[in-house]
Amino acid sequence: MLEVRDGDRILQFNGQLLAKSSSQRRNAYRWIEFELYKTESGSYILSRVGVSLIFHGAACTLVSKYGLQEKPGADLRTGAVPCEECDPDYDLDLVFPEKYRNWAQISDKAEAVLDALYKFDDNGARYLTGVAKRLLEDASKADAGVASIYRVEIIP
Repeated sequence: MLEVRDGDRILQFNGQLLAKSSSQRRNAYRWIEFELYKTESGSYILSRVGVSLIFHGAACTLVSKYGLQEKPGADLRTGAVPCEECDPDYDLDLVFPEKYRNWAQISDKAEAVLDALYKFDDNGARYLTGVAKRLLEDASKADAGVASIYRVEIIP
């Protein structure tokens, strides 16, 4: 049984992982991770996780802005880094780590996966990020449905 998170919800299903992709790079403290699954019944599940290693002190303005919850300083994740604005100490009793942002979409058609991955610039131009392209490239090798909607796009 596979599972992904959508906010505080957990989606469980039987199927296979088609591809995964990450924008993580050296010295980055925030990044995006995508996973694309196909269920046994043929639905697609796109999972996106916004990862952050940043933590804040209680007085930081971002604590209330982001709705962060306090945790014992001893529970910080490996690689955690202090906020550049409030610069909290690592040895604080209580810290406010940024949460992972979990999102998932279930769709019957591969077209909905592609639509969910598109971004729009300030001028309304549609594009795919590098991490989204890598996900679709790898998924295209594993699934004909994804390959058919990603490899050739018909422009009306």
